[in-house]
Amino acid sequence: MNFKTVLLLFVALIIMGCKQQVNKKENVNNSKTEIVKTEKISDYLNDWVDAINNNDFPAIEKIYASNAIKIVSVDSIIESSSQIANYYGVNSNKITSIESIFKVEANKKKRINYEIISYKTEDLKEYIQVVIWRLENGYVIREFEFTERRSQEAKKVVMNSIVERRKLWMELCNANNAENLVKQLYTVNTIYYNHKPIIRGFDNLIKEYDYMNNSNYSLHLQPLKLEIVNANFAYEIGQCSGGYKGKYIIVWKKQPEGNWKVHIDSNI
Repeated sequence: MNFKTVLLLFVALIIMGCKQQVNKKENVNNSKTEIVKTEKISDYLNDWVDAINNNDFPAIEKIYASNAIKIVSVDSIIESSSQIANYYGVNSNKITSIESIFKVEANKKKRINYEIISYKTEDLKEYIQVVIWRLENGYVIREFEFTERRSQEAKKVVMNSIVERRKLWMELCNANNAENLVKQLYTVNTIYYNHKPIIRGFDNLIKEYDYMNNSNYSLHLQPLKLEIVNANFAYEIGQCSGGYKGKYIIVWKKQPEGNWKVHIDSNI
C-alpha cells in the first residue's frame, strides 16, 4: 500500500469520525428539546393526564380534595373525589395534549392557585378548564373545576360587551343593594363557591352577599385574564380591591337575549 493510499484512508477515517460526533451532538440536542417540551407542563398536570388516560381510579381520586367540586352543568354538580374519579372513568376520552394558559397565586397562606388550562382529546376536541388548586401535605390537589369545549365561535365574541357588564357589576355592587346586583347580573341558577357548601340560585346568593348592603362597602374588579371559550362562555380571573382584596374567578355566560351574566362566582 503506497503513501497516497494510506493518506486517503486516513482522511476518510477522520471524516467518518467527524460525522459520528455530529450525529451524537444532534441526538443529544434532540433529546434535550424533547425534555424541555415535557417539562413546560407542571408535574401535577402531567399526573392528572396520566391518571385520566390510564383510567386509574385511585390516582384520579388522590389528585382531588376529598370534598372537591366538579361542575358539569347547573344540574350536575359532583361533590367528592371518589365521584369525580367515577365520572372520568365513564366519560373521558384520552388527552393528547395539555397546556397552561394562565396561572396565578390566589392565596399564599392557604397555598391556593387559580389556573386556566387547555387540553385536547383523541377525538380532536379542545376543552378549556378553570381550576382551583391547593397544596396539601406536599401534594398539589384539585378542589374545584369547570370545563367547557372550545369553539371557533369564540373569535366572534366582542370582549367589550363583557367589559361593560363588569363595569355594571361594580356599579350595582357599590350601590349597596345585593338583591339588585344578583337579579341583574347573575344567572337564575347561578353557582357560588367559597370553601363552604356550594351556594346555588338567586335567593341563597342574595343572603350570602348581605354584607354588600353595608353603605361603607365597595369593591373594584381588575381582570388579570379573560379567556373567551366559545360563543356562550368566558372565564375571568382577576384581582379585587376595596372591601375584599383577594383574587376572584367569574365564569360569564351569555344569555338568550344577548347579555352576559355571572354563571359561576368564586373567591378565596
